[in-house]
Amino acid sequence: MKNQVSSRRHALKQLIGLTALGALDFLRAPQALAAPRPTPLAIPGFAGKTIQRGEKGYEIWRQSMVWHMSKPKRYPDVIVQAKSTQDVISAVNYAAQKGLKVAVRAGGHNSNGPSLRDGGLLIDLSALQEIHIDAEKKIASIQPGVRSLELVKAARSKGLTFPVPHCPSVGLSGFTLGGGIGWNYSQRGGGSTHSIVGAEIVTADGSVLQATSKENPDLYWAVRGVGPGFFGVVTRLDLKLYEAPKAILASSYILPLSELKTATTALEDIRKAGRLGHTEPIIVLMHHPEQPDSAPPQQSKICFVTVFAFDDSEEKARKALQPYAESALAGSKTLLKAEYQPYDFEGLYDRYFSLNDPAGRCARYAVDNVMTNRGTETLHALADHFAKAPTRWCHVLASFNMNTKVYADSCFSWAIDAYVGCYAIWDEEKDDSVNFAWLKGNLPKMDPFAVGHYVNEVDWQLDPQRFMKCFTEANWKRLKQLRSQYDPTGVFHNYLGQS
Repeated sequence: MKNQVSSRRHALKQLIGLTALGALDFLRAPQALAAPRPTPLAIPGFAGKTIQRGEKGYEIWRQSMVWHMSKPKRYPDVIVQAKSTQDVISAVNYAAQKGLKVAVRAGGHNSNGPSLRDGGLLIDLSALQEIHIDAEKKIASIQPGVRSLELVKAARSKGLTFPVPHCPSVGLSGFTLGGGIGWNYSQRGGGSTHSIVGAEIVTADGSVLQATSKENPDLYWAVRGVGPGFFGVVTRLDLKLYEAPKAILASSYILPLSELKTATTALEDIRKAGRLGHTEPIIVLMHHPEQPDSAPPQQSKICFVTVFAFDDSEEKARKALQPYAESALAGSKTLLKAEYQPYDFEGLYDRYFSLNDPAGRCARYAVDNVMTNRGTETLHALADHFAKAPTRWCHVLASFNMNTKVYADSCFSWAIDAYVGCYAIWDEEKDDSVNFAWLKGNLPKMDPFAVGHYVNEVDWQLDPQRFMKCFTEANWKRLKQLRSQYDPTGVFHNYLGQS
């Protein structure tokens, strides 16, 4: 599998190619040649960058708003890049005065590209990248453009850590606002959103409000899980930090897909024996990286199991992983095993997901999921359909032992054990339909096991009500009420597919 450097080069080549094609299409269009350039935009009090549709460089900037290569064909009238909270206030006020709907983009985490909307004004927050660590209070105060690896490094310098995403470049704002399923979740409340202790928010009337458990608690409830349908702009997050683990160990096992039951039975046996502890098992159904695309499923499709232990010492971490080494995962049906491998958080990025996760490859991309208490049953229901995936990069990922709870002060309130996500990844636009069809085919197989869905990774195109199903009925109703209260004139875009 390609390493991170080659993946970045591949992504850059694709972006250059798309940009070049976009430029050719623009030049070939007679109406485009005849269209006058828009008058330069001046937003009172705004010091950042602005660009309007039709200006030179617009398409490059528009495409950069989405992290993968499936660029939605949606075109904001104006894109602005804020340099400060004051810029955000000015942009929101300008949009409200001009009747422009506002969308917001920080790190571009969500696979749907919800920041790209037709018409209106898009506020890009990616240039807001300040991090301040209060080691005594164990709080990181970050701006929305901060990415995962940046916080890992800043916190580690103080002996602290945060339950960050599985990929180093993920923007922490979108990640945490949408729930935040990543590393070290089992010991940190089941999702990073529950580690939000405060937020600075610019509302639809241009006000700046602080949201904590005591100040504007309704907004605090909303930001802890709302995802890409928030009715405001988060310009700063205060995040609870934790003592960094003294040891991170992982044990990995590769089995043929036909031995999925061996893997899931071993996991359930460990659970029944009360030996899961705080380990974090991840099962990925994927194409064997050393097999050609044309290899039959019985030869090429595998079950890749990795279990992580974050602990106070190597001895404790080894003890936590011991039940897996004593299980059928390490038996005669296993093709390969690598047990008690040491990592640090940077190593998790460099040595694990960059080598073993198909999602580390930048391409065209779509995903949907369930959050469930029947994760092993969900995997078995998906296995045959997965084996017919249209590309070698399509995969199914399941995270177990999530240990999430229902919180009265969070709209992300699912008490579930597992996340199961289906990922379609491919290269060419001409293959969009077959890949979306494969992804859609997963829904009736996994949805019967769903308690809810993870709002950061659902595809509204497959089901217009998908975002609504990411919340309990009561929480969805409350979010709608808060939207009416804080954005009565509809300045901000709603979730995709929701008016």
